[in-house]
Parts: sequence; C-alpha cells; structure tokens
Amino acid sequence: MSLKDLPILADYDISPVSGFLPAEEPLQILPDPYFAPWEETFQQFNGLLLASRLRQRVNELPCLEASRLKTKAEQRRAYLILCMLSHAYVWGKHEQAAESLPASLAVPWQTVADMLEIQPVLTHAAVVMWNWRLLYKDGPRDLSNLDTLGTLSGSSDESWFYLVTTAIEATGAPVLSKILTAMQLVRDNNTTALIQELESIRGIIEELVGVLRRMFEKCDPYVFYWKVRPYLAGWENMAEAGLPNGVRYEGVENGDYKKLAGGSAAQSSLIHALDIAFGVEHHPTGMRPKKRTESTANGAAAAATATPNGIAHSVSSMNGSTPAPKVHNSYNDASDVAAGAKPAHGSSSNNFIQKMRFYMPGPHRNFLTHLTEVANIRKYVTDKASGDRSDPQVEKLITVFDECVHQIKVFRDVHIQMVTLYIVMQANRGPSISHGGFAPQLHAQKSTEVKNGKRADPPVAQNGESAPSKGSSKGSNILYPQKTPFE
Repeated sequence: MSLKDLPILADYDISPVSGFLPAEEPLQILPDPYFAPWEETFQQFNGLLLASRLRQRVNELPCLEASRLKTKAEQRRAYLILCMLSHAYVWGKHEQAAESLPASLAVPWQTVADMLEIQPVLTHAAVVMWNWRLLYKDGPRDLSNLDTLGTLSGSSDESWFYLVTTAIEATGAPVLSKILTAMQLVRDNNTTALIQELESIRGIIEELVGVLRRMFEKCDPYVFYWKVRPYLAGWENMAEAGLPNGVRYEGVENGDYKKLAGGSAAQSSLIHALDIAFGVEHHPTGMRPKKRTESTANGAAAAATATPNGIAHSVSSMNGSTPAPKVHNSYNDASDVAAGAKPAHGSSSNNFIQKMRFYMPGPHRNFLTHLTEVANIRKYVTDKASGDRSDPQVEKLITVFDECVHQIKVFRDVHIQMVTLYIVMQANRGPSISHGGFAPQLHAQKSTEVKNGKRADPPVAQNGESAPSKGSSKGSNILYPQKTPFE
C-alpha cells in the first residue's frame, strides 16, 4: 500500500517563507473606487465609534457587490474591514448590543467569507494575519518593523496585541517546511538527519516563546480587558449581553440568526500544525488518555515522556500553579472538517480546539487535515524507543523529540499565565465581560456587567475614583508589574 503524498505548501496557500501569513503585504486600500464607501467609513472608524455615530453611518451605506473583489488580497482587505465594522456595529460603545446586522454589512461579509472559506465573524485571520504592514519595505517581519492597518479601540495596546501574534506567525513560518522535511526523513528512516531537523524545529519553537513574552512590553492588561476584549467577542453564548439568539444577518440567504465565536489564538493554524506534527493531544483538565505510561526520560517534564514502551504526551496540565483551560483536542475528527461539516455550537461534547478550525481560512484548514493524515514523527520515535535502546542515536532522537514537545508546553505555559494576567485577574477586579467564545475556559465567569443588553463602564472604586488606569498598581498587586511573571 503506497503512502499518501506529503502536502505541498503552495497547494494550500502557504509560503515556505511567510508561512500562513500572505507572501505579500496585505492591501492598505481596495483599488476599485466602487468600494470607497467601505474605505471611507473604515478611515473614520474610531471617530465614528467614539461619537456613537458608527451605526448611523453603516445604515447609510449601500449594499456593495463583493463579487467585484477580484483577488485574494482584495478579499482579505474587505474581510478585515467588514469584520471590524460589523463587530463595532453589534457592540457599539456604551450602547445596547444590536442583534441584527444590516444587509449593507451582512450580505457582502457573508459573500467574502464564503470566498475565503471562513466564518463571517472577527477571526485570528482578520486581525492578525491580514492586518499588518511593513514600516520599511526591505525590513523584516518582526516587531521592529510592523504596524497594524486598523484597530477597534484606536489604542496602541491593541495594535501591539495583534502584532505580537503576527510576529509569532512570521517567526514560526520556517517550521512548516521543516516539519514536512522531518516527515520525509521518517519515511527514509534517516535518524541522523531527523535529529538535526528536530533540533532546528526546537530552536524555532523557543523563538516563538520569546516573541510571546514580549506581549507585556506594550499591551496593558487593563486596556486589553476593558477597552479591546469586548469587541473581539462573537455572538455565541451571549444571552447576558442581549444576544440570546446570536446575531441576525439581514439579507443573507437562509440568513437566520448565527451564533459564532469571536477571535481566538486557538484559530492559529501554526500552533495546530505543531500539535499535529508532534502528536500533542488536549484533554479536559484532570483527565488523561486511558492508556498512559508515566516515566521520566530525557527531561520531558510531563509534556512528552519517553518510556521503554513508547512515548506518551500530555500538554493538558500546563504547570502546577496555573490551571489549564478546560478544552479538548483530538485530531481524529479532521475528516469532518474536510467534508465540510458545520460547527456544532452548544454541544457539551464539542471539541473547542477542533471547532476553531472552522474559523480558519479554508486552504489552511485543509492543510491541517492533510498533515494529520501523514503525521508520522511521534510513531517513529515511539517505535525506536520500544526497540534497541543501545544505539546512542535512538537516545538522542528521543531527547530532542521530548525537548520539542516540552517547548510547545512552555509556549502554552506562557499563554495560560497571560490569560491569567490579562483576563482572570482583571475579571476578579470587577464585573466580567461576556467573552462570546473568545476565552471559553472562562465560561463559568458569567458576566454581570452586561445587563439588558448594555455594557457597563469599567469598575469604579467605592470612593468614586475610577479603577486603576494604565500603569497603575492601585487596587491590584500585579495589574501591570514592572517585571512579568515569566522573568
């Protein structure tokens, strides 16, 4: 029986240089003057929102034909604009949530989403992958040379939040080719070369951790939680925010109410690809696979433990001090995505991580499906570990594999601690904000801030003073620490 061919990156709109990011900079303006009403509204976006006149402007917009968008770059630009205008329209600024989206936004948004094979809601792709420009055209795609094309709050904190994630995507781009090379080396049974490739992959994952840690430099937890995060929410599980049925997309064929999750880092195809390559599975906190052999070999720190019987994985309990998000992840159901199955929202057995693939661009989602079907690195290492351990190459292979998985665990450790600082601790300071699918691990923290469909102001101290502002430590010991918890 012949093996299925390994995926070719170009077949899935992926660049060996830029990864899941576009190979070229995203458009900064739609070239067709026909779309000037969108561009003009987007240019005045933050001012209109501040003046509570965005909805009025949107209601005056014509219903433009998205079919006139001729290229992927144009479609992505339109998707970004429509995502931001639509989320601002629904949530407003200290306004009652709008449960109906006018046809001038809903119809073209749905059309563009269909073109990109993505959901008509704000996603990781919109604000991270297609929302950046280079300050210097000949410069690198890193935090020294990136700017955003738009933000919902108008704050530099929000820009930094997106750009750190964009830089992570750019930094991790080379890992995709290396994963495929490693899979081919497994097929060739070339252990020596595989070790070298895994060492290179380990180094890239370490770089991802370093970029993620930079989030704290210029994104204040208070600003993020109270000024940015509310707009990132979708309209799933948002009854307390005045959207019990989700949002109605006026004018859309079969367009009843939609319940869609908001943007999430779990929609990053890069992180999914790493999980698939190394056989990482996610389980509810406190639950482990039925068959699990515990041991410690080569310092895998419970992330990947090599044993005489094989290699077992668990990146579910992150660390001893911060609980992991209660999400499930198994890549056994990838065929459902490839078959075009629709998200089963509201099911208690629904797999959050798996569901997030429906919020990725179609080609990237299909790449992950293909990658899952040919993943072989973990099994190869497991088989080697179960055989003759006298070969020093085998021990070195197990060690570097474990180190790769451990670095994936470290990345998630940092992310979970970030969730604690930016969301959990902020929520504990005052009434929480409904997340709308943005942070499902916090679903138990029901929002008392949104009543009768209207968002309240940030918390106010008992003496009438506003809650601690950016950079202040008043009211919290580590609201914005001089050193991050990871230093």
